[in-house]
Amino acid sequence: MTGRPEHTARTELIDAHVHVWDPRRVRYDWLAGTVLDRPRLPGDIDDADGAVDRWVFVEADAAPADALAEARWVAGLDWPGLAAMVVAADLESPDVAEHMARTAELPLVRGIRHLLQGLTPERFAAPALTAGLGEVARAGLVFDACVRRTQLDALDRLLTDAFDGTVVLDHLGKPSVDAGLDSDAGRAWLASLRRLARHERLVVKLSGLPAETSDADTLRRNGPGLLRAALDTFGAERCMLAGDWPVSTGTDGRTTTRAWFDLVRDVVGEADWPRVAAGTARTVYGIGD
Repeated sequence: MTGRPEHTARTELIDAHVHVWDPRRVRYDWLAGTVLDRPRLPGDIDDADGAVDRWVFVEADAAPADALAEARWVAGLDWPGLAAMVVAADLESPDVAEHMARTAELPLVRGIRHLLQGLTPERFAAPALTAGLGEVARAGLVFDACVRRTQLDALDRLLTDAFDGTVVLDHLGKPSVDAGLDSDAGRAWLASLRRLARHERLVVKLSGLPAETSDADTLRRNGPGLLRAALDTFGAERCMLAGDWPVSTGTDGRTTTRAWFDLVRDVVGEADWPRVAAGTARTVYGIGD
C-alpha cells in the first residue's frame, strides 16, 4: 500500500466490468469443473474494501439459449449499485435485431457483447458478423470486444469494414503478462494496439491482466508496463477501470480488487485518476447520477 488517500476520500469509483451468475438459474457450460462453478451474487462481489460506488455488469457467457434469461435475471436482482448492463447477443444470428430489441426493454442495458475470442479468422471476416455489428450500431448500443492478443488485427479490420459505433476493448486485448512488454509478444501486442487506437470511438478497459498471468509476482512485475503502454496509446479519456470479478480478482483470482485498483492507480497517477476511475465509464455507458 502507498501513503496516498483512500479511494473514497478522493473520487467516485465505478468498476466497469463485473460478472454475477447463478448456475441454478442460468446455464453456463464453461463453469463445469472449475472453482468458479457456484453462485456469484451482488452481495459476494469484492468491492475493494467498500471503495466501489457502482458497477457495470458484463454478460458471463451463458448458454446461447439462456442469453435473454441471463439479462432478465440480472435486471431483476436486488443490486442498488448496478449502473449499466452489457448483455449477450449472438451477432451471427439472423434474429439478432429482434433479440436486441427485447433486451433493450431492460432499462440499464447499454451494451452488447458477443465473445470474439474463440472465433476463427474466417468467422471474423464473415458477412453475418458484419451485419450483426451493424445492428448494434443502429440500436445505439456500445459493443464490448473481448479478443485475444493474436486477434487484435482481425478486430481492427472488422471495425474498419463494419462498425462506426463505440467499441470497448475488454482486458487490454489480453496481452501476455508472463512475457511482458519487452518481449516479441509484448511488442506485437503494442503494435496492434496502436493500430486499433486509430478508431477514435474505441476505448479500453484496464482490466483482466490477473487472469492472464501465472502468479501474482509476475503481475506486479510486468503489469505496470502493459498498463502504461495502453494508457499512453489511448490517453486517460479513453481508458476505464475494471476489476473483472470473480475471474481476475477476488478469492479465486490472482489478486484482490483493491490491490488491482491500487496497481492501476499507481500507473495512471492522481491527475488522471478521476477520469479513469469513473469518468470514462460514465461517458461510454451513459451512466447518470
